Amino acid sequence: MQRIIWQSINKYKLPIYTLRLPGSRLYVVNDIALIPIIQQHVRALSISPIMVWFFSHFMGVSKGALHIASRDPLENHGFIHQITFETTKILSPGPNLDGLNVKAVLNLSQSLDNLCANMRLSTEIMLATTNSVYGLRNPFKSPDVQAAYRDYEAGLMIMMAGLFPRLLARETLTARDTLAQAFKRYYAAQVLEEGSSVYARNRYEYPLKQGMDVQDMTRMETGGATGLPSNTTPATFWRIYHIFSDSIALWDCRREVKKAVHENNGEKCLDLLYVKSSCPILVSTMQEAFRCHSIGVSARTVVEHHMLDGKYLLKNSFSWFPPIYPIPMTRSEVNLICNRGSTVLIPSNVQHSVSSSWGDNVSELYHKRFIRDTEFKKYNAAAFCAFEGGVNPCPGRHPASTEIPAFASVILLRFDIKPLDGQWTMARYREANAVFRLPSRDVRVELIPRDNKRWRVILSEPGKPMELTNSIPTSSDEETGIYSLDHHEDTGSDLHTVSLNWVGALTVEVPHDPPVKMSGHGFKSN
Repeated sequence: MQRIIWQSINKYKLPIYTLRLPGSRLYVVNDIALIPIIQQHVRALSISPIMVWFFSHFMGVSKGALHIASRDPLENHGFIHQITFETTKILSPGPNLDGLNVKAVLNLSQSLDNLCANMRLSTEIMLATTNSVYGLRNPFKSPDVQAAYRDYEAGLMIMMAGLFPRLLARETLTARDTLAQAFKRYYAAQVLEEGSSVYARNRYEYPLKQGMDVQDMTRMETGGATGLPSNTTPATFWRIYHIFSDSIALWDCRREVKKAVHENNGEKCLDLLYVKSSCPILVSTMQEAFRCHSIGVSARTVVEHHMLDGKYLLKNSFSWFPPIYPIPMTRSEVNLICNRGSTVLIPSNVQHSVSSSWGDNVSELYHKRFIRDTEFKKYNAAAFCAFEGGVNPCPGRHPASTEIPAFASVILLRFDIKPLDGQWTMARYREANAVFRLPSRDVRVELIPRDNKRWRVILSEPGKPMELTNSIPTSSDEETGIYSLDHHEDTGSDLHTVSLNWVGALTVEVPHDPPVKMSGHGFKSN
């Protein structure tokens, strides 16, 4: 699909064009000026039918659950809008989000204390994120569940396309069943109160109140859980890669992050608030990594005929869109409703590659691009599509925009990273993730601990949101220590040889022994 879109853009250079498919149309948007207009028309151009499709094909919920999910899909009181609202509310800046972020960063920092052979940084980031959500009995602690997650995530596009999944996506279906069974055991053990987050409890309680049974809730959580590490893990990899492969970016970012640390009696404290609010170059580097490597596509269903910007007629291929779907709703009925409609697509990599929005250096990764006082052309805010926009922004934008800089800060402060072959190189890319392009092979590096100090992770001013664009204001140095969690770092200053793959997988080589063969995310060892 990405190749078809790019070929059409280069050939026709139109602001918006139509790709005709059997029974439906795709309207691909190239003109950035049309994006805010599309985002304003939430009823005529709605995400709700796509969410129903997601429940049906990717999550695989029952007919009864589909009926609940499809109640009043275009109304604010409908299930789709309400569960999105509940998720967004829990993940908005405040005590709940602060607790998630601090726990996630602490988990990662603790895991880095115990570098060992075959350790994957991708797995550690996954566990850091999911431990903070699901608590002590986190299902993702099981290696089988971790492997199932990777297979499930890899099959997202095939499942969403609905093209013979039992034939073309058998591993994905098996992985989905494995994840659903893991969540079924998690819920049956009644461990939600054992250190889990308000987010996890809310995602369990709300569907239950709406009449869904536990079996369907496990499938819902299976689909929802994939969004937790799927953005954070590859985004953290790209950020680390571009910081350490650019000596100027490394110096700039490390200089900023050092100010977030103070030392007292041999103990170092990292203030996440300072990282969020007073490290504009670090945040800009994250946004630039998003811009350069994002391949996500924002989609809307054309619910009714709509004249976009008074110029372009978007046709609804069907004339009937029921306010309440029929009972029972079969998958064929879902296919009929969704497939017969037309879909508006906004590819992020198209918007992120327009020189009129980003300047003549659009093809370069410039780590200060998102800072207001940069000497380069100021970017168009509508052109930055990393977290959706309008009234349907990504609910996970706040935890992701905090955790990714925080994870990078921990690694920046505690380690030096050098390429094993002496130079940073990048081979071809592949599109195995629905959100980010990924390198086609591993990047082998040396991971060198910088000290053996004790570390503490704190949040000096809870509840403060992070700016997602432009420059970041300077914060106060006052500390309250409200979210203060301790751990002890026992790592010495020995040299560790590791492999850092596209998701940050890490394998430490034991000195004087043959190196451990590393297999990346979704790869198999030879």
